[in-house]
Amino acid sequence: MRGRYARAGGSGTSWTSVLIGWLAALGASLILSGLVTAVVSVILTTLGFGGGAEAGTTGLVGVLLTLFLAFLVGGYTAGRMASRDGSKHGLLVALLALIVTLILALLGGVAGLGLINNLQGVTLPGVPTEIAQSGLGTVLTLGGVIALLLPFVAGALGGSWGAKTGRGRP
Repeated sequence: MRGRYARAGGSGTSWTSVLIGWLAALGASLILSGLVTAVVSVILTTLGFGGGAEAGTTGLVGVLLTLFLAFLVGGYTAGRMASRDGSKHGLLVALLALIVTLILALLGGVAGLGLINNLQGVTLPGVPTEIAQSGLGTVLTLGGVIALLLPFVAGALGGSWGAKTGRGRP
């Protein structure tokens, strides 16, 4: 007997699961951000990588690890709630986060332009013209690409894991 909520193949997208997975990823990132960065800092300092120059590396590793764990949790939540197509739901969690981030960045840019126009006559510090040529640009570019791709990988892994455990629930 088919109920009114039954689907033919169960292949539809549960947008409620995606939204709640995104909220779980946001919450996990807020909770984990300070903890993970502190643990990474202690580990790198213990290994002898402490100091001012390595502080950026510590922050980058902390952010990447936080992103991975947060979207693993978000993808797991979405996949478990949907109980099907877990990797698809985990990828949609990361895609929703990217879309919301881009929209907020555009709105912030528009609001920032309006604020800059009101600050005429205020002297702002200039951008430094001489930057030491080192591997910093490469590290930042590589870090940015990894930070863009990592939520999708973690969301897909967490979603497939969550769907596997979600199918076993009563």
